[in-house]
Amino acid sequence: MKTKSNAGSTIIAVVALLTVLSGFVIAALSYTGAISYNVMATNTLRRATEVGDGSMEYMFAYWRELCKEEPTIARPTSDFASIPLPTQALFPAIPSFTAQVAAYTGASRSAPTLANYKVQATDPQGNIVTGSTTPALSNGINSDQMTANYIASVDVSLPAFAGRMLTVHLRQNFQKQQTSPWQYAIFYNDLLEVNPGATMNVAGWVHTNNYLYTAMSDLAFQNKVDYVSDWGVSWAPGDSDHTGTTPASPTYPSNLPPARGNSQLPFGFDPSQVFLNTNDNNTGYIELIQPPDTSKPDPISSYRYYDKADIRIMIGASNAVTMTDGAGNALTSALTTSDPNGNTLDGALYKVFKSAIDTGQSLQDPREGATMNITTLDISKITAALTASGAKRGNVTGTGSLITSPNGTNFAFAGVVYIANSTGSSTVKTGIQLINGAAVPATGLTVVSENPVYVQGDYNTGQTSSSKTPANTANNSTGSNVVSGYSEASCAILADAINVLSNSWTNSESTNSESSRVATPTTINAAFVTGNVPTGSGGSGANSYSGGAENFPRFLENWSGGVTFTYYGSMVELYKSQQSIGYWGSSNVYDPPNRNWHFDTLFLTTPPPGTFNVINYARGRWYTQ
Repeated sequence: MKTKSNAGSTIIAVVALLTVLSGFVIAALSYTGAISYNVMATNTLRRATEVGDGSMEYMFAYWRELCKEEPTIARPTSDFASIPLPTQALFPAIPSFTAQVAAYTGASRSAPTLANYKVQATDPQGNIVTGSTTPALSNGINSDQMTANYIASVDVSLPAFAGRMLTVHLRQNFQKQQTSPWQYAIFYNDLLEVNPGATMNVAGWVHTNNYLYTAMSDLAFQNKVDYVSDWGVSWAPGDSDHTGTTPASPTYPSNLPPARGNSQLPFGFDPSQVFLNTNDNNTGYIELIQPPDTSKPDPISSYRYYDKADIRIMIGASNAVTMTDGAGNALTSALTTSDPNGNTLDGALYKVFKSAIDTGQSLQDPREGATMNITTLDISKITAALTASGAKRGNVTGTGSLITSPNGTNFAFAGVVYIANSTGSSTVKTGIQLINGAAVPATGLTVVSENPVYVQGDYNTGQTSSSKTPANTANNSTGSNVVSGYSEASCAILADAINVLSNSWTNSESTNSESSRVATPTTINAAFVTGNVPTGSGGSGANSYSGGAENFPRFLENWSGGVTFTYYGSMVELYKSQQSIGYWGSSNVYDPPNRNWHFDTLFLTTPPPGTFNVINYARGRWYTQ
């Protein structure tokens, strides 16, 4: 029988046990509550960040379109005050969604869903530039590279635990980045195919604003490759030339596979937005190399190379040659006038170029299946005039460089030549042939034509009859691309199509069969900007393939037997060819060369004459405050 004392002890023990257990329960409940609070806070934080990111994307889209309206300037903060606020329709899962532009400073429980919603310009150091003040730009390593910087902000408030509001202060850098397409070894605005069929190493950057197709294992990318749409280890749609051939992946650095990138818009404008009005000059990016139709509005007059040229050479009916200067003034041998600085222009510019032009020539282009009415431009005569004893350079506001010719007369020439034959038709084919171009003016040369251009022999290498370009002598990748003592200049050629003719080419033998048009080693140092005939555009079988980037420069000779074409430059495709529209893959046209091709790093610091840029609108790093 239990004593009274023992019963009391039992009761005390039970009470103590219950107290301990209650403590555990309370602790467990507190822990569970804390976990629930933390989980809810974490979920709310994640959700608020997602709302903020979506709002930033909405803001970015409007900011980008406003920037595209004025692609050549850095727009101030005041220009973005009209960006609309997101609405409930964009966030249907957020109840009682509200938004305001101004920052919110009231009670937290009453905070709107979005506040402090704005884009502000900054200087290169990240300091806010308010109002209508134009922000300073961050500059790159050459004049074509600069960045306009902006900071986007949004404060997102959402209810969390027990109705308390959690606010995320999200910030992100927006950048309008201007750079040169000539920082790329290969830059395509349209679909890009690279299927060489022989070993091809691409050392520089590669970009396409469209799809990338690579289907051969003998292709090796050695640096950054990006695309806007998608990448396929396959043949492009419409390519029936490679039917039955199994696609294979190219090689690339293990840490740098081809990846999706941002669109790089030439000159910052989107042709789908600019070329809308049928009353305008509106055929797309090819307008850059065409003269304007003066009877129609011209939305790209500030970008057109015809307008940028220091001299315009036009060949008309009966091979009549007319020339104008950069301001549109007619040039003749007897002309006496003045430039904006009062310097005499007594026909010196006309005389230099008139002596370099020869009309009425012809050559057979087997790819086009036509005899081309050719105008030759002798680069050696231009170079000689600009480098003769007594020649010098200075500054002429608005018109480029001032050159004093040997006879003491002055004229403005900054290195951009526009030359074209306007008499072409569906039955009469015309073209421009650049000859004797081994030495170019030391400050560079850009030649532009709406016609196909034929580059004959070494270009910008210093080769002479007694001093051969080492790459030509070695006939492989070990030789230098310039003659000893010659300083390579920064050059570009822009045309409807660009054809490479070797050092052994003669127009008189162009009608011979391919086996008799035998090429010899040739070197060219120049950027190429031109068009192509897209895959699936009308041909069949072998004629259905564009030729790919490996055939971007067109060939008309027999380069078989390991004859090397050495190229240092940057290949830029912007449009479909409109005059040279013969399909790739026809017989009796060419046998391919041994391709010793390199990206020319000279362009990184010294771009060719004539501003040419691409603009990328990028969302940079984001962070919370």
